[in-house]
Amino acid sequence: MNLLGSAILVTWKRNGAYGARLVGDLSDAQMVAQPVVGRMMNHPAWVLSHLNVYAPLCTAMLRGEGFEDPLEARHGQRSEVSAEAGEYAARMPLIAEYSRLHDEAERALEGAAAEVFGAPNPLARWRGVHPTIGDMLVTLMVKHESGHLGQVSAWRRAMGLGRVAM
Repeated sequence: MNLLGSAILVTWKRNGAYGARLVGDLSDAQMVAQPVVGRMMNHPAWVLSHLNVYAPLCTAMLRGEGFEDPLEARHGQRSEVSAEAGEYAARMPLIAEYSRLHDEAERALEGAAAEVFGAPNPLARWRGVHPTIGDMLVTLMVKHESGHLGQVSAWRRAMGLGRVAM
């Protein structure tokens, strides 16, 4: 693996473990709870569902496989957070899927050829900002996931729950 892949891998592993800790002590009801009256926060069920849209794209890019644009995916970029539990998988299956997809992307990252990182981004609408797969992976596997996990951390605080170790 090249240096970029190694650097991404460190954060990806840490994010996966942190994500599991952020939701590990929650109840099913808490997964969709809204702690601030009149405000809709990105709750844990939406965040994990959203991240579960993008992890397979990372795996596909690393393996040189095609994928569909996630723009209109059920929990993709244009999705809206819902306080309805039925809009999301139950807590334990959702966490299991997050872990499984995370592990798949980790294995794909560990096995990726160095030249994959410099290959053109396969999704045209992303290419202007992220011209290569390496550029896109830094965004999805580091920035994007870290940002959303930070939302769950802030949500926990608004819920009156304790912080979890990074």
